[in-house]
Amino acid sequence: MKSKVSALLIASFFFAIIAIPAQANNEAMMTLFKVLYDKGDITEDNYQLLINAAKIDQQKFDVLSNKLADVEKKIASTKIGLTHVSLKGNHLKIQSTDKTTTMKVGGRIMADYAFMDDDDLAKTGNASEFRRARLFVAGNTYNDFSYKLNIDFAGNGTTIKDAYIQYNGWKPASFTLGHHDAPFSLNSFTSSKYITFIERSSATEALTIGRKNGLSALNYGSNWALKGMVHLEGIDNENDGQDEDYGYGLRATFAPLHEEGKVIHLGVAAHHHQELAASDGSAEQIAVRPEVHTAGKIFESHEDTFKDYNTFGVEAATVLGSFSAQAEYFYRDYNGASGVKDQSLNSWYVFGSYFLTGESRPYSVKSGGFGRIKPKSIVGQGGYGAWEIAMRYTDLDLEDNGFGDKGDVTTIGVNWYATPTIRFMANYTSADKDGERNDFDALHFRSQIDF
Repeated sequence: MKSKVSALLIASFFFAIIAIPAQANNEAMMTLFKVLYDKGDITEDNYQLLINAAKIDQQKFDVLSNKLADVEKKIASTKIGLTHVSLKGNHLKIQSTDKTTTMKVGGRIMADYAFMDDDDLAKTGNASEFRRARLFVAGNTYNDFSYKLNIDFAGNGTTIKDAYIQYNGWKPASFTLGHHDAPFSLNSFTSSKYITFIERSSATEALTIGRKNGLSALNYGSNWALKGMVHLEGIDNENDGQDEDYGYGLRATFAPLHEEGKVIHLGVAAHHHQELAASDGSAEQIAVRPEVHTAGKIFESHEDTFKDYNTFGVEAATVLGSFSAQAEYFYRDYNGASGVKDQSLNSWYVFGSYFLTGESRPYSVKSGGFGRIKPKSIVGQGGYGAWEIAMRYTDLDLEDNGFGDKGDVTTIGVNWYATPTIRFMANYTSADKDGERNDFDALHFRSQIDF
């Protein structure tokens, strides 16, 4: 009988080696074998056989446990090389696992349609165009550096708008080298994706600085920002072998109140432009359209030769819930070349807007400009979008020394923000020029999407 019991126990033990989980307690099993041996249920030979088998199994278990522990340590110390891809904000965004490298790809399309009388002041009939058709790539590399390349393909041409590298390793300052916006004008520092009217004011187009190729530095705090820049002329050197024009400028903004739905913005800017295209100065003239890009340029200053010029700007804006207002004044003083009189020009604009659906214009202290409108209800998600009405008045004084034009432009606008990235705009624009019997009238429409 004992031999049958022993055989059964031995068979059960080896079955347990296979069936019992690896973490089973072998010491408890050896205690059981000792009890059976003491009671005489198994022989001494079988007892020794079971004890030796259990010890061997324990050794194997210990070896396996050590190996598993080593594997766990290696897994814990290994970063799986997965790249994160998203469409947050409707931009294609790619980020490395260690978050040291990111890349964003996007763009914008703006299709314009203008209805004008070819017998009016601008001598332009109905017209359409792709005002902007841009693609950009931007991102960060090794945390402290960022970059952007922004190319416009509108008009079947290719124009580099932004091309720069930026260093952000010294907070809160940043340094940008390349082709980018010079620090001047609230209207200029609000992207064309977010401006209230189809075109920026003629005052802005006449006397602001635009993009330049140079080095800028930005520093900002909780309610202020200061940006300076030194630059050469631009992407192309068009000075025919002469030294390239250069300039420098500074913009300071202050927002004593900036919270959602409540903003007060103040700013000043100054810029010096040195004409070095020729030793005796360079020919300069301002010519601007009446806030419709396909219209003719109807306001002009007197062309003359100048050695350099200085431009100054004052800006202010407020947001009070759904209502906002914005105004800027620009002044430019040309220093005439030998035998040429100096020239002083100025322009200004003011506008107000109101959201019928309750939205507010969002403000950025860092950029000193306004950002994207996000409708409270979105078309395609059961909503009807955001609706905005606006009116702007622009005054241009490009006359001095008895030469040049004066005039004004009035624009009334309606904007429908179907989604945060899709907008439809309609403007009625009327312009008058002193001394002219004809005036200018246009109905102007835009559909735009950014991605």
